Amino acid sequence: MNSDRAAGATPAMAQWFQAKADYPDALIFFRMGDFYELFFEDAEAASAALDIALTARGTHQGEPIAMCGVPVSQRDTYLTRLIRRGFRVAVAEQVEAPEAAKARGGKALIERAVVRLITPGTITEEALLDQGRASLLLALVPRAGRIGAAWLDVSTASFETADLAGGELAALLGRLDPAEILSGADIELGAHEGRRTDPGPPPAAELARRDLARLFDVASLDAFGAFTDQEAQAAAVALRYVERSQAGTLPRIARPVRAGETGLMAMDAATRASLDLLRTADGGEAGSLFGAVRRTVTAAGARMLAGWIAAPLDAIGPLRARQAGWQSLLDAPGTLAALRTSLRGAPDLARALARLGLAGRKAGRLSPRDLGQVRDSLAAARAVAEGLAPAVAADPAHPLADDLAKLAAGPELGPLLEAALVETPPARIGDAPAIRAGFDGELDGERRLRDDTRQVIAALQTELASRYGVASLKVRHHSQLGYVLEAPAAAVEALRAFPELILRQGLASAARFTHPELSDLDRRIAEAHERAAAREALVLDHLLAAVMREEAALAECAAALARLDALQSAATLAESGRWCAPELSEDAAFSIIAGRHPVVEAALPAGTRFIANDADLSPERRLMLLTGPNMAGKSTFLRQNALVIILAQAGLPVPAEQARIGLVDRLFSRVGAADDLAAGRSTFMVEMIETASILNQAGPRSFVIIDEIGRGTGTRDGLAIAQAVLEALHGSIRCRSIFATHFHDLVQLGAALPRLRPCTMRVKSWRGSVVFLHEVIEGAAERSWGVHVAKLAGLPEPVIRRADALLRAAERGGGEAGALPLFAAAGEDPAPPAELLAADGWHAALAEADPDQLSPRAALELIYAWRRKFLGDRADGAVEKQ
Repeated sequence: MNSDRAAGATPAMAQWFQAKADYPDALIFFRMGDFYELFFEDAEAASAALDIALTARGTHQGEPIAMCGVPVSQRDTYLTRLIRRGFRVAVAEQVEAPEAAKARGGKALIERAVVRLITPGTITEEALLDQGRASLLLALVPRAGRIGAAWLDVSTASFETADLAGGELAALLGRLDPAEILSGADIELGAHEGRRTDPGPPPAAELARRDLARLFDVASLDAFGAFTDQEAQAAAVALRYVERSQAGTLPRIARPVRAGETGLMAMDAATRASLDLLRTADGGEAGSLFGAVRRTVTAAGARMLAGWIAAPLDAIGPLRARQAGWQSLLDAPGTLAALRTSLRGAPDLARALARLGLAGRKAGRLSPRDLGQVRDSLAAARAVAEGLAPAVAADPAHPLADDLAKLAAGPELGPLLEAALVETPPARIGDAPAIRAGFDGELDGERRLRDDTRQVIAALQTELASRYGVASLKVRHHSQLGYVLEAPAAAVEALRAFPELILRQGLASAARFTHPELSDLDRRIAEAHERAAAREALVLDHLLAAVMREEAALAECAAALARLDALQSAATLAESGRWCAPELSEDAAFSIIAGRHPVVEAALPAGTRFIANDADLSPERRLMLLTGPNMAGKSTFLRQNALVIILAQAGLPVPAEQARIGLVDRLFSRVGAADDLAAGRSTFMVEMIETASILNQAGPRSFVIIDEIGRGTGTRDGLAIAQAVLEALHGSIRCRSIFATHFHDLVQLGAALPRLRPCTMRVKSWRGSVVFLHEVIEGAAERSWGVHVAKLAGLPEPVIRRADALLRAAERGGGEAGALPLFAAAGEDPAPPAELLAADGWHAALAEADPDQLSPRAALELIYAWRRKFLGDRADGAVEKQ
């Protein structure tokens, strides 16, 4: 703690300064009664981010203390907004009740301590999580020219590592899209820079290995696989950070799995960005591939489907297993409909299990609602199993047999939770009853005493009146004596005979006695609330222990439910009949019949038909050169074929009538580019860097789509670069590729490149207008139709006419673009042809004059010459009398 700054602080503010010293990079949510309050610079930052009033509370060192606060009841709402804005928040709670502080005497200060550091990558709270999106924390450690990576999702306990070459990091970042990255400044994060948190130096490799072995209770980390030193260090960094975020308690984390990129189709960051796989540039799901194909009904299923799309496979066995899974549902429409119904609304078992795992390690974190989610998930699993069982039982090799077996988790746990928990358990213990009446007799008794005092007193009064033979005996409550027995005066002498009855007060017509059972009742009623709460907590702890005993089986059940949801999503997508299961092979095949762009098609207005196109990149015609005007659909065609590959290698149906695809090991997309001002790169430089990445990494099994290479520089340079890239794709790389260009001269390369196939977008002229048909046909474009596109864009009509005239002149002259008379109007105007001034032969001269090659001034002089010659105009424009 900064002693100079904290000097003179009040006891409560001294607690705040200590918390701030322990968590200097976090906002301190400081609990004071019914509010979380923020002070000094934290208050200023939170006030601006949350748009709440900034006030002041007292002074410190002669200056007002800036302060803002949020109600405890609305904590999660405000925390969500802060976390999504990139803040880290340390929650300092009152760790003792005010009564306990009073019991210490005087004005003892309530103890407070940071119980949770909430950061974008360590969120476990249900209210703060994006339900359909993984929340990954990624740790990176460079060592010996390579980078160790470890990523985990605290909300589901998954944990993976990889050992990367430096050039592989961008692709990993694009695939994982982590919420938070633990890394020093020596690692370049590109577009993910804003998610960096510097965790400090990593532990030494041997210390990291010992720490991990201790945390997972194994003799050596080698029990889980052969991890490199940098992987072990990255894993230790991630776990230490998570442990600190939970104030010293490590939540349940699955054993680390060495992932790497084996078995996955590689895509670099530029390719992912250009294809909008999971989200668009503005971060929304709408307009992305995931948004167009998602038909899941659970959050866990959506996360699994997103994972499949983000990491397509390059392994034919797992892909065929996924295909077989959703095709088996498609073949049984009744089973598919029942599965959707059973899954709809099923809780997120994986995340509930992770939170319960943390609750088992840290007192006060148990949420009865999470136990309710386990109960409801098991009920959903039973319903799903009942729906699948008839079809699966008939076929021992059914593709869903393993999933069905995993749904049988906790056969005794489900009935236990159903008997124990109320229908809608509260989020926090004490907010409302969590245990059903009738489950625990002792708890029921405490509740009756707490909630039904009158009935308890009435029952005791009846019992005592019968015992002492005084029918008019009453139980009363006295402000000073507590509960007493009040008897009429006539019965006092008889009651004195009972030693347990002590006369405490005599009245004119009655007397009051104390009784041990009444004293005990008084004490029990006063303590009933605390005892009921303690008993309920004990019962909940018993249920938690029962859940944790089934932890491994429940985790498998959660994975099976998520997978079944992802598979039914695929089957539902294919149910329309316009999506097919692609035929996958390990050769270089690529044949798409009537393929469509899934995102564009989904965005079309109702009743509008997407124009489907074939694509054949067989080995003997593996390079398609695509020409055609802007706005005709070239970019859409390029992207749709890349998206078909991603869907196929995610194991999903594809938007086509028929598809045969040889597995792609690397997919490259260079479609569209923009300046990278932060790195000082022009559009052309970005284009060349992306092209270099393709040429240096692509191989025969890769698939490449390229749009308009060379447009960012001079015509001759651009054409030369485009031709050189085409030749490399055809000759040395020999991959399947679609190359779109406006350089029509490249079509002539067909003679030199035998596997190049020229295609174009079909365009039709109709009554002076141009119609783009969005069809891909073999051949070359006759022209670019750029002037027509400019007209559609709204350029002024005089500019359009001038551009059209210049273009026609160039086409007639056969010259290059540089030969266009673009600047003729700015130079000296040619004199009118002398022949026009002669009396004879003016018809021939007029026929030879080309209006398209005359500047406006030359044309005007020509008109004047005609008027002078044939109408007798004078210099002042007057016409001579004939």
